[in-house]
Amino acid sequence: MKKLIFLILPLFLLASVKLSVNKTHLTKGEELVITITASGKDIKFPNITNIAGYNVIGTSIVSSIEVINGAMSEKLSKSYIIIPDRNITIPSFSVEVDGKIYKTKPVKIIVQEPKQTQGENKLEIKLSKNSLYIGESAILDVALHFKPPVESIQLQKPEIKGFIAKELYKNVEGNVAHYKFLLTPLKAGEYQIGPLLANIGVLVKENPFDDPMFNLSVATLKYKTIYSNKLKVKVLPIPQNSIWGDFNITLKAKEVVNANEPNEAILKVSGCGDFYNMPDFKLNIKNASVYPKKPKLDIYIKDDKICGSLTQKFTIISDTNYEIPPVTLKEFNGKLKVISTKPLNVKVISTTQKYTTIKPKEEISKPVEKTQINYKEYIKYLLILLAGIGIGAIVAILIKKDEYFHIRKATQKELFNILIPYSDNPKIKEILRKLEENIYKGANNKISKKEIIKILKEINSN
Repeated sequence: MKKLIFLILPLFLLASVKLSVNKTHLTKGEELVITITASGKDIKFPNITNIAGYNVIGTSIVSSIEVINGAMSEKLSKSYIIIPDRNITIPSFSVEVDGKIYKTKPVKIIVQEPKQTQGENKLEIKLSKNSLYIGESAILDVALHFKPPVESIQLQKPEIKGFIAKELYKNVEGNVAHYKFLLTPLKAGEYQIGPLLANIGVLVKENPFDDPMFNLSVATLKYKTIYSNKLKVKVLPIPQNSIWGDFNITLKAKEVVNANEPNEAILKVSGCGDFYNMPDFKLNIKNASVYPKKPKLDIYIKDDKICGSLTQKFTIISDTNYEIPPVTLKEFNGKLKVISTKPLNVKVISTTQKYTTIKPKEEISKPVEKTQINYKEYIKYLLILLAGIGIGAIVAILIKKDEYFHIRKATQKELFNILIPYSDNPKIKEILRKLEENIYKGANNKISKKEIIKILKEINSN
C-alpha cells in the first residue's frame, strides 16, 4: 500500500494554480499585469474581461509541456493587463484543473498619486486656454527634456474623460522631445489634465560574469518612468441645441423632376467648429418619401481649429409638387446665431405611359416523339455504379487492415498524444521534443510519419 501511495502522489502534485502580479504598489497610469499559472493535464481558465471594475486591455498566454515518467503535465500562464486609478483587491478566481476546481488568493494593490518627476529628465505640459466652451478646441503642448543618451521614448497619449484628443505634431530635436495635441471638450465641468507618463529607454551594459577577468558585456534596454505636472481646465456650457463654431450651410436639389423620379438633395455644412456633435439633420417634406443616407465627414486642422465639411445626401420621391423647407443650425462662438438653407420648391411633371398589347405568335404544335430506351447505355452506367461500390469496399478493407492509418491522418497535436505512452523510447522522445517545439513554440521541425510507423513496428515486434 505504501508503494502505491508513493506512485500516485506525484500525479496529484502535477496539478496546481497560483496568481501573481508584476507589482503590488504602482503609480496611477501604470499597467498592472496579473498572471494566473496552472499546471495539470486538462486546464480550463475562466473568461475574464473585467477585474475589480477595470476592463482588461490586453492578454497573453504562455504554454509548455513536461513529460515525467511517461506522464504529461501541461503548464499554462495567462496574463491580463489593467490600468487601475485607485486601490483595489484582485478577487479570487476559479480554475478547473483535471476536473477539480482550484481558487487563487485575493491580492491587494496600492495605487499612488503620481508627482512630477524632478531632475535631469523632466516632462512639462501647457494648455493654450484654461477655460473653454463645449466643442471649443485647445492645444496641449508637451515637452520632454531628457539627458542623452536615450534610445527610446514612449509618451502616454492624454486620455481625459469628456475630451477628444488628436495628435497634431511630434519632433525630437537636441535634448527635447516636443508634442502637440488638440483637445476638444464634449461635456461641461472642471477637469484635470495629467500627470502624463513617459518611459525613457537607455542602453545599460551588464557583465554576465561576475569576474573582472571577463571583458564581456551585454547591453540591455532599461526604461525609466517620469511624470509631468498637472493642469486644471474649466469647460463652460453653451446654449441648448446649439453647436460651437462658425459654419455655412447649403442645400441643393433638382427643381424639376418627373413623377416618382428620385431627386437627390445634398446638404453641406462647412467651416470650423465642433463637427463631432453635429445634430441629426432631417428633411420634413409633406406628400413625399424621404430616404436619408449616412453623413460623410471630412475634417482637418487649421490654425489650431477643427475645420472641414459634413455632407449628407437625401433621396426624395413624390408624384406631386413639394417644398423642401429650410434646414437650420444653431451655432455659438461667443454669440448665438441661427443659420439656415433656402427653401426649395420642386415641380413634379406627371407623365402618362401608353402600353400596346402584343399578341404572341401562335405556336406550331409538333408531334411528341416517342422516347426509345437505350439498353446499352443503361447497362454501361450500371456497371460503372457497381465498380464504384466495389472499389469503395476494397478501400475500406485496406484501411481497416492498416493499424497505423490513424497515425497517417493525425494532426501534430493528435500525434503528440498518441506517442506519449512510448516516451521511454529515445527515438520517440526526440520526436516528442520536435512536436512540442512545433505546437507551442512556432518551430518548423520536419516530422516523418513513415519513420514513426517504422519505430512503432519495431517496438510492437519486441
